[in-house]
Amino acid sequence: MDAVAGLLDGPRARGAFLLRSLLAPPWSMRIEDEAPLTLVPVVHGTAWIGMDAGPGPDEPRLDAHLVAGDVALLRGPRHYTVADAPGTPPQMVSDAVGACRAVGDQPSPLVDLGVRTWETTPTVRPSC
Repeated sequence: MDAVAGLLDGPRARGAFLLRSLLAPPWSMRIEDEAPLTLVPVVHGTAWIGMDAGPGPDEPRLDAHLVAGDVALLRGPRHYTVADAPGTPPQMVSDAVGACRAVGDQPSPLVDLGVRTWETTPTVRPSC
């Protein structure tokens, strides 16, 4: 068995959670779901992922810039932020029970459209 087959076979995708996001800058989502494995495909545009440092005091924060066609594979349970640019403060947090909440006292600019879809404005649509 090769490494990729072992990776995909091991988790068996039980309890999978899917989320579709149609976002216009500025946007940022803090993910604290502690999932053992996460795939983040970028279909249109770009995104930055900042993964928290590991448990060791000398482990660096891991940042990656993704462009359309890239797929990030994240191994949990570390928390991470997905944003339009480095330093954009999180506007919502997704926690370990799948609940999403706005950050601070302001309402989140992210709108829940149902069926696992989030959007910054109803007018944002990818061109296909």
